[in-house]
Amino acid sequence: MTFPGLLRLGVLVAVIAAANAFADSPGKKVDAAARRVTHIAQPLQSPEAWETDLQSCAVEFKLRPKCMTELLLRVPPRLLPTFESTAEQVTTELTKWIGKDELATVYRVKEQTLGEWMTVRYFVLEDSQGNVRLLRIAFRKVLGEWWLHSFRLVDRDDVEKELGLE
Repeated sequence: MTFPGLLRLGVLVAVIAAANAFADSPGKKVDAAARRVTHIAQPLQSPEAWETDLQSCAVEFKLRPKCMTELLLRVPPRLLPTFESTAEQVTTELTKWIGKDELATVYRVKEQTLGEWMTVRYFVLEDSQGNVRLLRIAFRKVLGEWWLHSFRLVDRDDVEKELGLE
């Protein structure tokens, strides 16, 4: 074997050894946080699964407000440049609104369904002082997969009007 051939063989062995060193062992447990990784620009399992993630985010929002941005960016890749700054604005506005309080509860208060094609859900976000904001989320099926279609944080003064209570 020539020197260049030996060199290539040595590099190949080194690469394989390095790859094995970084690979997880088959018996390694994956912690709960790693399983809950939000996949941006990926279809949703269902609107209900997204709602479960929203409930989890509400619990940890004070410590990790970016969870809201990540949830709101679960949109088709072609929409990401349009939604990215809007998702961050919603997170920033919620962070300011919460202030020193906590995001205490999330209630689904209204739902509109357009067959099996689209569903719009309204969530009341309540802080630890009893103040509320409204989050409007639309989900749409695209080629058989659920995607977050649009979202809007309703102004505090317009919550009752948006829900048709006025």
